Amino acid sequence: MNLRLHVFLGQFIWLWAVLNGKSLQGIPGYGRNLIIKTLPGIEDYQSNIYEVFMEPYLYEFGHQVLPPGNRAEKQIDLVIPQRAPGLQAIVHLQADEESGVEGDLIFTQIVPNGPVSIEGNITGLAAGLHGIHVHQTGAVKDNCKDIGPHFLAFYGRHGGPRDNVRHVGDLGNIKAEEGTLSVKIVDHLISLTGPRSIVGRSLAISKGEDDYGRASTEESALTGTSGPAVACGIIGYLH
Repeated sequence: MNLRLHVFLGQFIWLWAVLNGKSLQGIPGYGRNLIIKTLPGIEDYQSNIYEVFMEPYLYEFGHQVLPPGNRAEKQIDLVIPQRAPGLQAIVHLQADEESGVEGDLIFTQIVPNGPVSIEGNITGLAAGLHGIHVHQTGAVKDNCKDIGPHFLAFYGRHGGPRDNVRHVGDLGNIKAEEGTLSVKIVDHLISLTGPRSIVGRSLAISKGEDDYGRASTEESALTGTSGPAVACGIIGYLH
């Protein structure tokens, strides 16, 4: 039904543009591709999953513009600042119960439905490994107690970032030393659009190390036995 509606709307826009003597090229978003991606099934566990969505429309930033005025006068070229290509989101991590942990992380997805890079800095973490996860809800108020379980999106048990079976929100561990921790992660499963979108959800840093569900206990299969969150924040679009 949704596909038929989109086809009808597309035909209506085309007819309207033709009757008004306008080119379809002037309509924002014209020419965007429908992208279909298949997530392979897992035998005796899950069938193939298909995702269909439209490539985001990105306005052309960074081109030269000329100031208004008399063209006979000397022109001064103005350049609009260039922003990073693709979609971006940001999370500001706030300390839970005076843990002293805080930071800012930027999510960038250049190719629709492609990998997402996570970069930024975190301060206040104790030395060692700490789990980093996207949680189901963005219910961040004065603490990280209401952010819910790890973001599943599909069925699956807890795992590591390279495991075939994992929660979408399982991003693995970060290793802290003394001083500011510089984070750089690239993940293939999270997304900034579609059913695996992490926007509006929360990111949390755990007190302990994530065992990737290898401990054969109920807690390990749910959270990786990484302990409570020491910092969390809501993920939102940057632009």
